[in-house]
Amino acid sequence: MKEKFLVAVDAGATKTEYCLRSLSGGDVRHYVYGGSNYRTVGIEKAYTNLIESFFATCKAEGLCLEDIHGAVFGIAGCDTPEDMRVYRKMVGDIGLDDGQTMLYNDCELAFLAATEAPGLCVVAGTGSNCMAFHPERPVLRAGGWGALLSDGGSGFWIARQVMKDMLLFCDGSGPSRPVYDGVARHFEIDGFSSVQVRFAAMDAAEIASCTRVILEYAEGGDTYAHGVASAAHLQLWELIGALTRRMAYAPEEALHVVLNGSLFKNQWFLEQFWSGLKGRVPNPLHQHLVTANTSENAMRMAERLYGGIYINPRVQQDQSLRHL
Repeated sequence: MKEKFLVAVDAGATKTEYCLRSLSGGDVRHYVYGGSNYRTVGIEKAYTNLIESFFATCKAEGLCLEDIHGAVFGIAGCDTPEDMRVYRKMVGDIGLDDGQTMLYNDCELAFLAATEAPGLCVVAGTGSNCMAFHPERPVLRAGGWGALLSDGGSGFWIARQVMKDMLLFCDGSGPSRPVYDGVARHFEIDGFSSVQVRFAAMDAAEIASCTRVILEYAEGGDTYAHGVASAAHLQLWELIGALTRRMAYAPEEALHVVLNGSLFKNQWFLEQFWSGLKGRVPNPLHQHLVTANTSENAMRMAERLYGGIYINPRVQQDQSLRHL
């Protein structure tokens, strides 16, 4: 009998990553292509990148549709029922049979791949997103509605606060801050005369890339950078507080808290966030720090759903939308 394969997909704004592993085990193979978030690259390009990359991956592995046992897609920016319908149509056009494919928001996927309800998931990377889970209630969400109006406490949010103030300084209407030197070095800007032009040409991912530098200054005792990081913590704490109130967890109910995203890879940011969270949520909290990326979470879920490994998410889900 010919070997069957599992497919895990990270469909993001800047890249689409396909991972494959045979049902019998072995190494996971990775293939990376252009972004497939339709709100970022446009629906036509997203469709092309997602579909063509699937068949390019199959061709590279010498596979056909009949060789795919199951596929899980983790999709950043899949935030509304309309988003789910758009991606469901895209993935459906690949041609896999019904029951072979599941679609998840990347925050939800991180939680389900790590633990079981009741609990919370906080994603804080370039963007941010918070979700609450309960075995007997629908999933709730707060934040994560895009960088323009939402994504509080994210890497982009932190970097934007500092870079906005840095622009004011360069325009002569704001004070100098030590962290500005670190940001300029990060972007390889020689002096401040060209800051405005460089910043104006950046996208969200490039802006967020300097967050690591800002957190280093915060950890090192820089008062201004520490204040920005603390404000980011507050943004996330308030989203979580809103979710716990809306979900109405029983006070004695222990909650699993899944933390995912690049900000939590900074130990100082993680410790400050967790210490403050415990003082704001009355429930017993169990931390699950997920260092895996979306494609790795998707592969873990694919193994559970399609690889013979039992999973009981204990979460109400709209399977009519997720399940093709």
